[in-house]
Amino acid sequence: MKVLVTGHAGYVGSVATMVLAEAGHEVVGLDTGFFAPCHTEGMEPVEPGLSLARDVRDVTAEDLAGFDAILHLAALSNDPMGDLAPELTAAINRDATIALAKAAKAAGVARFIFASSCSIYGAGNPDLLLDETAPVNPLTAYAASKVESESGLLPLADATFAPTFMRNATCYGLSPRVRTDLVLNNLVVSALSTGEVKLLSSGLAWRPLLHVRDLARAAAAILATDLDKIRGQAFNIGQNDENHLVRDIAAIVAEAVPGAKVTFAAGNTIDPRSYRVDFGKFAAAFPDFRFLHTAASGAKELVAAMAGRTAAEDLTGQRYVRLARLKHLMDKGALAADLTWRGERETAPLTVKRERVPVAGPSITQREVDLTAEAARHAWFENHAKYNLRFEAMVAAQTGRKHAISLAHCTSAIHLALAGLGIGPGDEVIVPECTWVATASPVVQVGATPVFADIDPVSWCLSPASLAAAITPRTKAAIVVDLYGGMPDWARLEAIARDAGIILIEDAAEAIGSRWRDRPAGAFGRASVFSFHGSKTVTTGEGGMLVTDDDALAERVNILRDQGRHPTSRALITEEVGFKYRMSAMQAAMGIAQMERLDELIAMKRDIFRFYADALDGTPGLTLNAEPAQVFNSYWMVTAVLDPKLGLLKQQVAAELGAEGIDTRPFFYPLSWQPAFRSQPSAAGAATRNPVAYAISPTGINLPSGYNVTRAVAARVSRTLKSILQRHARRAA
Repeated sequence: MKVLVTGHAGYVGSVATMVLAEAGHEVVGLDTGFFAPCHTEGMEPVEPGLSLARDVRDVTAEDLAGFDAILHLAALSNDPMGDLAPELTAAINRDATIALAKAAKAAGVARFIFASSCSIYGAGNPDLLLDETAPVNPLTAYAASKVESESGLLPLADATFAPTFMRNATCYGLSPRVRTDLVLNNLVVSALSTGEVKLLSSGLAWRPLLHVRDLARAAAAILATDLDKIRGQAFNIGQNDENHLVRDIAAIVAEAVPGAKVTFAAGNTIDPRSYRVDFGKFAAAFPDFRFLHTAASGAKELVAAMAGRTAAEDLTGQRYVRLARLKHLMDKGALAADLTWRGERETAPLTVKRERVPVAGPSITQREVDLTAEAARHAWFENHAKYNLRFEAMVAAQTGRKHAISLAHCTSAIHLALAGLGIGPGDEVIVPECTWVATASPVVQVGATPVFADIDPVSWCLSPASLAAAITPRTKAAIVVDLYGGMPDWARLEAIARDAGIILIEDAAEAIGSRWRDRPAGAFGRASVFSFHGSKTVTTGEGGMLVTDDDALAERVNILRDQGRHPTSRALITEEVGFKYRMSAMQAAMGIAQMERLDELIAMKRDIFRFYADALDGTPGLTLNAEPAQVFNSYWMVTAVLDPKLGLLKQQVAAELGAEGIDTRPFFYPLSWQPAFRSQPSAAGAATRNPVAYAISPTGINLPSGYNVTRAVAARVSRTLKSILQRHARRAA
């Protein structure tokens, strides 16, 4: 058949034109073009071979000559749009529909399928399933226009003309021109962009649901049947078991978006539009027709297609909200008050500018601001140490340590630990290959020799076997790094150190909040150190902390951090040359506020990891941070390690992600490879001795892990990363 689809460049029309073409029909489109640029991100609408840029109000019988059927979708298409101007709703949805049908009949068109709506039932009895004989009760201008259109079309039915009324359930699902002003679609985008499945009503209203593609398939089935079977007939289109309470739809969406929570807007009201519908008539008339989708499968389909490609503004903006689109066109003068074009038509697809995603960033609340300002006002004279002491006490309590000493940064903490322990020239200190240079630089600064050991392939922390192999008679200590929030096998490391008589220093710069067998990061070794850099889980802007149970070490560190002055020294008298490594009171005040929120911050970090884990699940050749049974990982930095067989280096991936506005960091380079350490004795042959580090580092990359990473941001990053991997896989093939 030659079929005219009105409103072909809309939400339903973009799907219907494809479905009818797939069924073998010659499809011609007719559309005003209001919503033509409203493309679903990542999808390109397939336009019919021929289309008419025409307002449905202007169609004549001459325009319709030669058509066998019309699928009439064009309308002000939901209740909010209908309420924009009730008189326009009547003119477009009712008057133009009846005029179009009369013109079609005059032109010899035999079939006229009218897209009506189950909303005509309005406020139905929730204890009853409403069939086509139920009284209608339209509560909106949109619903009333559908009732009046059916009444105006029915008298046109005769032996030559067969109007059919598709009373469609509320649509949902993926379309090349998706809408977010439909309940299920709206809730999915809300969940993806905000983490909340946010209901603006009480959720106690009933809605029957229908996938947009099933609607189009039902139209195709009606086109294919005998005229006598459908002439003047109304069919409720949907499935009986797809009648849902709106709050149940929200639960379905929450299930499709892991971690999303159902919430209710303040002041939510009861929606008077509530109806449960019986779809038995269509099922009886078309016994071979099978609906292919459910709300659950449709929600998952939308999540798969739109995760990382939508933002909160899509809940209200012109790209996916039809009323917002019309208002935009009217505000800019492109549409007259009667919704006719008076300016140049827009054709370019609407896009949303993506903000650049930073690799790291803090979570700062008003509490941090207020407490830091308080310290700026009051931390002087006799109160100069008040905030530092309080911050130190909080970290000591968190780690279970006797002493906590606030410092300028974590590098200074490592420096003071080594100096305080008397480590210097002639001594060796074992460090893991993959860590930031600040782990090893202080070793050189105190005159000792760094010895580079391999990392574990799972935890990426110091390998116990490599530690044991690296110990020599000159070994004085080993610095063990809790990399990216992960934890090593502390039991084996402690046993090896105890048997060899060497000191362990825990570099927990990246791991506050992590645990190993219920012992917190910071509880291991002779001393532990933390970083409060702006990128870290807990920040003071810049800063560090050394914690220990060793009284003598704590005393030495306190002297060395303050220019070699003993706490009991007279003013300006120094006993030895020391360092200036104190933390300011303002930094400490911010640290207090952050430590008050530690549980919240750790939960946020773990949520960020879960967002990535969900989005990247099943991606071939990709491994994320591990969390073995004995470890609670705070996931400071979500890290992806790629299988070398993919043939992709971290620099390539970083460059391609960067081109998409996504910042990353490379997995730490092996220290023995770093130019600063290549002259160290243990750098020679390190690539052979430490194969795991040299295998993992080239393909590892830190993904954005700042507190600004929402599920939508993680989905965007993940989608882009997977696209890069797939693109390179195709090239390799």
